[in-house]
Amino acid sequence: MSVYRTKPYIVRKTHRMRRLGSRQRISEVEETKILGGKIAVMLVSIILGLMLATQFKNVQNVGGDVSLQRTQELTSQVQKLNQDIVDQRKYIGDLEKRIAEYENAARDEGKINDTMYKELERSRILAGLVDLEGKGVVVTVNVIPVESGGESGIVRNVYHEDLLLLINELNAAGAEALSVNGERILSTTEIRNAGDYIVINTNRYSAPFEIRAIGNPDTLEASLKLLGGVTDTLGEELDIKIRRKDKIRILKYNGVFQYDYAKPVQ
Repeated sequence: MSVYRTKPYIVRKTHRMRRLGSRQRISEVEETKILGGKIAVMLVSIILGLMLATQFKNVQNVGGDVSLQRTQELTSQVQKLNQDIVDQRKYIGDLEKRIAEYENAARDEGKINDTMYKELERSRILAGLVDLEGKGVVVTVNVIPVESGGESGIVRNVYHEDLLLLINELNAAGAEALSVNGERILSTTEIRNAGDYIVINTNRYSAPFEIRAIGNPDTLEASLKLLGGVTDTLGEELDIKIRRKDKIRILKYNGVFQYDYAKPVQ
C-alpha cells in the first residue's frame, strides 16, 4: 500500500519541476530577445545620429565656403564699379570744360559759329546734359491705403509698368523733357522693379512717384485724361493726380555715359 502511494507523488513532483524549468528557460529567452532588441535600437540610433551630424557639418562647411566666395566676388565687383564711376566722372568733367571752350569760341565767330552753337546746345538738351525749364504737367502716382479687419494695407503697389505707361503716353503727346523723382529720363534710362522698389538710372525709389513733363500743358493733360486711357485704367487701383504748371524745372542727367562697343560712322 505504501509503495502504491509514493509513486504518483514522485511523478507529480517531477512534472512540476519540469514545468518550472520550462517556464524559466522561456523567460530567459524572452529577456534575451528584449535585451537584444534594445541593443539593436540603441546601435541604430547612434549610427543615425553620427550620420546626421556629419551631413549637417558638411552642409555648413559648403554653405560657408560658397557665401564667403560670393561675398569676395561681389566686393571686387563693387570696387571696380566705384572706380569706373570715378574715372567716368573725371572724363565727363574734362568734356564739359572742352565744350565750354568751344562755346566761347563759337560766340566770337559770327553767324556760322552761332548756328554751330545752337546745334551743340540742342544736342546737349537731347543728351540730358543741361537743366531745363518750361510749362507742362506734373503727375503724382501713389498707392491707395485700405483698412481690413482692423489692419492697414494698400490696394496694390506701384510697378515699373505703371510708370512706363504714363511716360510713353506723355512722349506720344509731345513731351520735350521728362523726369521721375528727379531722375532725367533718357533713351538709356532703365526703369525696372527691384523687390518693393523701382530702379531708375541705377537709383532705387518707392511710392509716391512724381513725373514731370515739359510741353504743351493742354495736349499733355488731355492725353492722360482720355476716356479708357492710361490714367482712367490705372486710377482704379492707384492714386493718380495731374497738375498743370507754368514753370517746371527738370534737372540734367548726373550719371555716366559709357560706350564700349558703339562707334560713330565715319
